[in-house]
Amino acid sequence: MEDSEKQEPTPAVSPYLSDSPPSKKRIYLPLIGILVLVVTTLLVIKASVNRQGSAALSERIELAEGIQLPDMELNGLDGNKVMLSKLPHKIMMINFWATWCDSCIEEMPSLVKLRDKYAAQGFEVLGINVDENPKKAAPPMIEKFKMKFPQFTDKGNVLAELFDVHAIPLSVVLNQERKVLMFETGGRDWDSEEVHQMMELWLK
Repeated sequence: MEDSEKQEPTPAVSPYLSDSPPSKKRIYLPLIGILVLVVTTLLVIKASVNRQGSAALSERIELAEGIQLPDMELNGLDGNKVMLSKLPHKIMMINFWATWCDSCIEEMPSLVKLRDKYAAQGFEVLGINVDENPKKAAPPMIEKFKMKFPQFTDKGNVLAELFDVHAIPLSVVLNQERKVLMFETGGRDWDSEEVHQMMELWLK
């Protein structure tokens, strides 16, 4: 074969040497990676904060006179939400009740009387209805007993677990600083002279 017919080898071209501009894919991929990393980090931080907040309410309260309750969010039967610390009342009673609870229904008239008697002086009852379907079960009883005080639900039994509720009714009386003044498990005559004397003292 003639030398002139021999083919010269094609010179290798480096993949890193090119006159063409870098592709958009090569530019945007690192930016997308950084963005994903930032978003993931923020989500992890948010989840951590939420877990810390939930942990504060996951520890059960050992009820005793003088302890201060942690602040908590209350979910209204009407859909509105409010923090316990934002309520303006001097004295508040958290009352766990249900329509199927005989003792709850038995004590309710006296509780309504107590609330109506001292509401103008700064006393309020905060009803926590623990029926399976509060929005359906509670309204007829609210109307029957003329409960003028706010009603809240306990979705997921968060409050019941927080207060370690084993039986209802459970009533917890506290002042504006959320310090427990008294608590009562089981039904009681709330329109008694003994309770009136305590209310007069607390509301001074």
